[in-house]
Amino acid sequence: MKKIAVLMGGPSSEKKVSLKTGKFVSKALLDLGYKIKKVKVTSNIKLLISNLKSFEPDIVFNALHGTFGEDGSVQKILKKLNLSYTHSGVKSSMIAMDKHKSKMFFQKLNIPSPKGILLDKNIKRLIKDYCDRKLFSLPIVIKPVSEGSSVGVKICKNINELKKYKIDESNKYLIEEFIPGKELTVGIMNNKVFDIIELKTKKEFYDYKSKYTKGMTKYIIPAHIPKNIQIKCKKYALKIHKSFKCKGITRTDFRYYQKDPRKKKLYVLEINTQPGMTPLSLVPMMAKKAGITFNKLVENILKDI
Repeated sequence: MKKIAVLMGGPSSEKKVSLKTGKFVSKALLDLGYKIKKVKVTSNIKLLISNLKSFEPDIVFNALHGTFGEDGSVQKILKKLNLSYTHSGVKSSMIAMDKHKSKMFFQKLNIPSPKGILLDKNIKRLIKDYCDRKLFSLPIVIKPVSEGSSVGVKICKNINELKKYKIDESNKYLIEEFIPGKELTVGIMNNKVFDIIELKTKKEFYDYKSKYTKGMTKYIIPAHIPKNIQIKCKKYALKIHKSFKCKGITRTDFRYYQKDPRKKKLYVLEINTQPGMTPLSLVPMMAKKAGITFNKLVENILKDI
């Protein structure tokens, strides 16, 4: 019987989501006949290493979300311990988690992405300078470079909203042009492309509350978009997944601006190398539509390590 350690929790702002993912993944692994150990991760690295060494897992299922869990940090530790683990590797995770680096990567792949400016130091002063000189058109999107689950993402419709945005000077931020239109997302499992989901939320965009509160979002699968856009969306998602050398599952988010016939365009927003695995999560929803049960999805993730 193979032994699997499930990493869950973690020190990031997405701890609660990770605990949910870990809970449902653990149940699936037990159903599949594996011996498991739930490893609740904290900022104590020595304890994490000790727990892993004492259990001696055949595979580590990475159910962490956010910083440390999907930015290459825990991947480096697992690699050093010579442990097999799920999802993407060190370099893939580092690039994908950093929204600025991934944006540069999208540009190299000739995949359209919203125009953006990196704020990496003297952030409050830079924002004031940008506001005073009106260096961008509103509305704009501001977000931390290395957070997931839309944590800290804000659409600013005027200068005052931007000036009031709470800044943590220890973080880096991106200011991006706001792309109106349909919010789309595409899941990849072991290089298989799932149907596209269109997200219709009661909020301004698919934020943290929309993601994890039942009834806040309507999911349309397959998305109601033209055939040529479906093909392009799937093609871009697979190209990103392969070019980043991702493993297991990923989910790539897009905006489709369709109102102005002259500017009909598909923009990639970001790639997520550790998509959620909760009852409200998108990849399990896509898998179900494709006839793949949650347990089978978990089993398939284990096969691509």
